[in-house]
Amino acid sequence: MPLASSAMVFRYSNSFITLESTLFHQDKVVPSEVGISSTLTHCLMDSTYAVNVFKVDIAQLKSAEVNKKEEGYYSLWLDSLTFCGETYRNVKFVVMEMQQRFNGKVPNVVLGNSILRHRAWHIDLQRHTFTSCSPDQHYGKIRLKCSMGKGMEDGSIFLKAKVGGRKVQMLFSLNKGLHILPHGEYDLQPQTNIPCPLALATLPLYKNVTTQIGDFNFVSDYKLGFPDEGKVGTLFLDALEGKSFVLNYPKKVIEILE
Repeated sequence: MPLASSAMVFRYSNSFITLESTLFHQDKVVPSEVGISSTLTHCLMDSTYAVNVFKVDIAQLKSAEVNKKEEGYYSLWLDSLTFCGETYRNVKFVVMEMQQRFNGKVPNVVLGNSILRHRAWHIDLQRHTFTSCSPDQHYGKIRLKCSMGKGMEDGSIFLKAKVGGRKVQMLFSLNKGLHILPHGEYDLQPQTNIPCPLALATLPLYKNVTTQIGDFNFVSDYKLGFPDEGKVGTLFLDALEGKSFVLNYPKKVIEILE
């Protein structure tokens, strides 16, 4: 099936896909480069950016609950924003201090699943284009069935995978990064250990691990997650490097184009 013709060119900023958007709040019209995240329920905005650009008084904002915590999180409703040729109105942002917390590796504005989950998106990792497309069409022969999170994980995308012969559940992320295996025992030989200064520990690194998700097979590297990170791993965008695919939220499927 043909894809939508109007594609936006993206670039990588650290691990994020970033695209141009325009944000509207009261009398402010702000062109902004925004990051995209498929693992965030809400959109995020850095508090310093909100104060400097939108002249927001943080003390006047209501608290927002994130992971059952409210301290340091605030709600800001933008009048609207434009993204990939569409206008979204009354968009909720969680405002928080982001740049120090994430060492400057996160864009000031990140769009989450509150924006993404209503549509299908064609993402071409070779041409670096990001396009809205119809969720009612079929695009590729390789179809990876997904499940969607609820509650705090609303809109998050989960895949069933077989990694090194073991069945695991993986959270799919549109960020770039080193894939993470759920903590546990694997019949794999670690090649080395990765230092993790924040946890004063090292993580085993497994290289060239065979991976199967439905009819999609590939070989990639993984690090082992910590015990407190739960029973779900993370599969990053690198798994589809150089490929073109459609992420169809309404149909709960990722279609890899040939």
